[in-house]
Amino acid sequence: MPLTRFSRSLLPALAAGLVLVLAAGCDRDSDPAGPAPLPDDAVVFDDNLGDGIDFQAFGGSKVDAVQRDESEAREGSASLRITVPAPDDPTGSYAGGAFVAAIPRNLSEYNAITFWAKASRTANLDVAGIGNDNTGNSLYIADVRGLPLTTTWQRHVIPFPRASALDQERGLFYFAEGAEEGQGYTIWLDEIRFETVAGLSAPQPAIATQSLALAVGAKAPVAGTVVTWTLSGQQITVLSAPSYFTFTSSDPAVATVSDTGEIEVVGEGSATITAALGTVEAAGAITVTTVSGPQEAAPTPTHAQADVISLFSNAYNDVTVDTWSAEWDSADVEDVQIGGSDVKRYSNLVFAGIEFTSQTINASEMTHFHMHVWTPDATDPPAAFRIKLVDFGPNGVFGGGDDVEHEITLDATTTPALVSGQWSSLDIPISAFTGLTTRGHVAQLIISGDPNTVYVDNVYFRR
Repeated sequence: MPLTRFSRSLLPALAAGLVLVLAAGCDRDSDPAGPAPLPDDAVVFDDNLGDGIDFQAFGGSKVDAVQRDESEAREGSASLRITVPAPDDPTGSYAGGAFVAAIPRNLSEYNAITFWAKASRTANLDVAGIGNDNTGNSLYIADVRGLPLTTTWQRHVIPFPRASALDQERGLFYFAEGAEEGQGYTIWLDEIRFETVAGLSAPQPAIATQSLALAVGAKAPVAGTVVTWTLSGQQITVLSAPSYFTFTSSDPAVATVSDTGEIEVVGEGSATITAALGTVEAAGAITVTTVSGPQEAAPTPTHAQADVISLFSNAYNDVTVDTWSAEWDSADVEDVQIGGSDVKRYSNLVFAGIEFTSQTINASEMTHFHMHVWTPDATDPPAAFRIKLVDFGPNGVFGGGDDVEHEITLDATTTPALVSGQWSSLDIPISAFTGLTTRGHVAQLIISGDPNTVYVDNVYFRR
């Protein structure tokens, strides 16, 4: 399961942040020989930001977290000081942003970005990488996670998954980091630049091996696209956007894959999706098999409206739900109709975040949590379907040390049971969520587990 700390800030900010649309190319060149070549300047920061580079803070971050610091430098006269805020800092819940070039750079002659880093304490930088131009439409994001930091300067290398893809890139470097062990701290970065690093091994690309059971018309992203190198005896694994890869379907009449790694089921049958990084075949494969969904609507609930707080049901008036698939989750959701009833269909489910943080729910007087679930997938152990409820505590906001949560696990043998191929009525006593010691500001419902495809209806609290 994901750590709840990511539910409000860090990982969702990596692909979006504050959307600032800048010029994406050069002015028209009057030279009849054609436009001027794009710059290939190697410097992102070296005492100062490189030419034409702007730092853009991600949404929800501490906007003044990054400052030039003349009191610390690995080399030269200055470094970049990053102030990582404490969890209760009113100026931002984390530090993060992108270094964006006004004019795209041609980075295709390099093979990595390198930088030096130190911190006021030992820590793990949540994410650092390239390719995020802060528009929300970045195609070539590549990053490392959990980068170890020490109190002395250390050099870090992030190889490019495929350098030829970065021939007109504006997203030069980005990072995101939250408090460590509940405390803010300071990071310094220096000499951020592009290089041709000697000694990198041949890339070892991979995609996550999966078996997807999807209905015709469903879409799912290719997951787990990574590339690993060895440098000086150490492995470097980079999480890479699917756009770096090329994909092949064994049967395009069943499933196709876009250039950005989106699988679409177009016909009945089974197909295998494979990938390559340039000329190197990637490990892993995805088996796609078409399935049918439920033929009838879930049973209509009979509890009185006055005794129900409904998140999703045609039988009741629903409260406000901010999202049925948060930016930080790993799932796809689609609104469908079954037998005239509105239903949420989750596919490619790893974990899905359902958030109602803008208007939290006071479930203090409720006795049960209910949802109807239908899945075509196996539910016998070791398969497991998990439901987590999160309460933001007496202060009603994420963080602050008073948040509580509890997760239960269901399968074909539990009470209630999740049974394959039929609507399962999961009517669960809230007392079963033993860790949910407060219920005045319930703000998140997180579902996860092995069933890859689930249909969900009639989600509510009741008494």
